[in-house]
Amino acid sequence: MQILLMGLNYRTAPVEIREQFSIAESALEQTLSDLTAMPGIAEATIVSTCNRTEVYVVTSDRAKGEQSVRLLLSHISGLSIASFKPYLYTAFDKAAVLHLYHVVTGLDSMVVGETQILGQVRHAYLSAQSVFATNTVLNHLFRSAVSLGKRVQTETAIGQSAVSVSYAAVSLAKKVFDSLANKTVLVIGAGKMSDLTLTNLAAQGVSKILVVNRTLERAEEMARKFGGRAFSMEQISSALMQSDIVISSTGAKNYVLTYSMINDLMRQRKHRPLFCIDIAVPRNIDPNLERIGNVYVYDIDDLQGVVAANVAIRKQESIRVEKMIDEEACVFEIWRSEQAVVPLIADLRKKAVEVQERVMESLLNKLPELDEREVKVLQKHTMSIVNQMLREPISQVKEMAMEPSGGEAVLAFARIFGLTEAVRDEEPQRLPGTEIEIETNESQGQVVATNEIGIDKSSSRVEKRDALAREWNGVNAIVALSAL
Repeated sequence: MQILLMGLNYRTAPVEIREQFSIAESALEQTLSDLTAMPGIAEATIVSTCNRTEVYVVTSDRAKGEQSVRLLLSHISGLSIASFKPYLYTAFDKAAVLHLYHVVTGLDSMVVGETQILGQVRHAYLSAQSVFATNTVLNHLFRSAVSLGKRVQTETAIGQSAVSVSYAAVSLAKKVFDSLANKTVLVIGAGKMSDLTLTNLAAQGVSKILVVNRTLERAEEMARKFGGRAFSMEQISSALMQSDIVISSTGAKNYVLTYSMINDLMRQRKHRPLFCIDIAVPRNIDPNLERIGNVYVYDIDDLQGVVAANVAIRKQESIRVEKMIDEEACVFEIWRSEQAVVPLIADLRKKAVEVQERVMESLLNKLPELDEREVKVLQKHTMSIVNQMLREPISQVKEMAMEPSGGEAVLAFARIFGLTEAVRDEEPQRLPGTEIEIETNESQGQVVATNEIGIDKSSSRVEKRDALAREWNGVNAIVALSAL
């Protein structure tokens, strides 16, 4: 089984491409169900935000898994695979794990260190879990990722002076005007992003706030929270007449502000300047509005340079975060390697116990005069022999599984003990973490993950196991094996 990641983000694809792959909240669960029913897909999770759409799957067949994910992305976007393939990046196993850890800690975000992505990744995982799209591997991977994200937020300063897309939008508005105190700001949408935007606006001293939403009750609730005025979507023209700045963040699939609407409105406004900031994906504001005099339109891609002041601090903290990512990835790879040999170890123990049971049966037939206490003593000591004989081979096979040639070593181990039925193929198997591969369109500037995490071979078996146990208390199989 391999972990496969396939996706596109703000580095590899412009917003007009990314918006084609946006998955509505209401469609996410069905999309996950469709994906897990496709060939080669054992587990799946989809992370879909304004800056990225990434599909994480566990696949038993690499070629089938890749093709299934491409077909899903084609279905979501309505585009041919050939047309969007140049924007895709693909990663396997360690590279996929490292990428997810970079995403959840904010290192892969447009604004380094932003904290919203942690909640988005957690929500994506819970959505997948709710429709039984995940199992052992992705459950462990995403739990470890969310745990790492929380640790990064509490143990480092990378999220201080918090900068998010909503913060960047307000910062952009502040750059346009020296002060926002006497400006009227219209926020379209009443979701979480709009709430964050209004929070940042209030922090900048904005007192004239208007809120437009399709559901008037929700607009009124948010307006009351920030001392603003609420309008229904049917009243949007009235709200626009009063506004200097518009920040839009809705889940609408079509443009909320169209060319014809604003063109007519600007004549009524006597061409008073209107600054529009679109932080939605798909976009809410028709980019052709730029052709109208005194209308200025910015979309989410224009926000990349807004928060440059915090980059230096965050880059310094990112060094600490990178170290935490490497440590977490090392722990995860140890877990995966051990999981790969658990069935083999179980078969070995089963075979050894069967031998012990046959010996006991033979002894009891030959020594019928033994009383109950003597039988128990004999049972205890023969089982002790089994445990002592198994202890070192089990320890060694776990160590071998983590080596670069682990697949060949484990296959040899299986043959030595006559456990070839536990190995599906006769050819050496590549165990998790023994190979890293990442593919992308180099012209898009995607960062390629390193080839090795670098497990410290000097660490003792006990140290590795203890580190793993601290991170995931549910490794019952490993705990049970420690009793051997």
